Amino acid sequence: MTLKKYLFAAVLMLCVHTLSAHAIWLETSTTGKIGQAQEVKVFLGEYGDNQRDSLQHWFSNTKEFTLFLIAPDGSKKKLDCVENGNNFKATFTPEVAGTYTLSIDHTIKNIYDGNKIRYYALGVVKVSNSLTGIDNMKQHAGLVLLTAPDKAHKINIPENVQLLYNKAKPAESAVTVQSPAGWSKKFTADKNGVVTFSPFWPGRYMLEGTFAEKESGKHEGAEYTGVWHCVTYCMDVEK
Repeated sequence: MTLKKYLFAAVLMLCVHTLSAHAIWLETSTTGKIGQAQEVKVFLGEYGDNQRDSLQHWFSNTKEFTLFLIAPDGSKKKLDCVENGNNFKATFTPEVAGTYTLSIDHTIKNIYDGNKIRYYALGVVKVSNSLTGIDNMKQHAGLVLLTAPDKAHKINIPENVQLLYNKAKPAESAVTVQSPAGWSKKFTADKNGVVTFSPFWPGRYMLEGTFAEKESGKHEGAEYTGVWHCVTYCMDVEK
C-alpha cells in the first residue's frame, strides 16, 4: 500500500469512528401539564463529553430528520423544528392526560465503511402522571429502548433496560450508559436484549443502544453490507 493510500485509509477509519461515536438525542422535561407548552430540543454530538455540535457541522443529511409526537391514543403528528443555536427546537401542548412519545427515525444518506447508519431518538413525557399510552413505544418499527415506566429512577437502585428491534430481541446488541458526571460504560445485552445497571449520581443519563444488522443492498446509489442502528433515550435520576 502506498503512503497516500495508507493515509487515506487512516482518515476514512477515523471518520467512521467519529460518526459511530456521534448520536442524535432528545432533551425535554419528562413530565408535563395539560394546556402547557412543552419544549423539546434535538442535539447531535457526544453526550458523554458534553459535546453538542453546532448546526453547520451536522454531517450528511442529518439535519433532514423528522420529529414525531405520538399522543396517548396512538395518533401521530409531525412537529416543526426550528434552528436554535447548537440544536433544533420544537414545542407541543398536551391536550389530555397520558404518556406522550417523541420519536426520530432517520437514515443517513452516505454510506460509511460499507455501513448504512440509522439513527433513532426517543423521549417520553408523562402528563398528569398518567401512564395511558405508555405501550405506544413498544409498537415502533426499528430499534427501541425501554425502561421501567411505572417508577421513579433513583440512585443505587438497579435499572433494567431492554432493546427491541422490530418488536423482537436483537442479536448481539449493547447499551452504553453515559452519566451526568462524565462516567460512561458499555454493557453487552443478554439474550433477551436486557442490560442492568445501577446509577450512582443524580441527574440526566443518556442511554445509547446499538445493534449491527447483517444486511446488504444499495442505498442512495451506493452499495452497503451492513446497517448500524443507534437509539438514544435520556433518563432523569433522582437522589
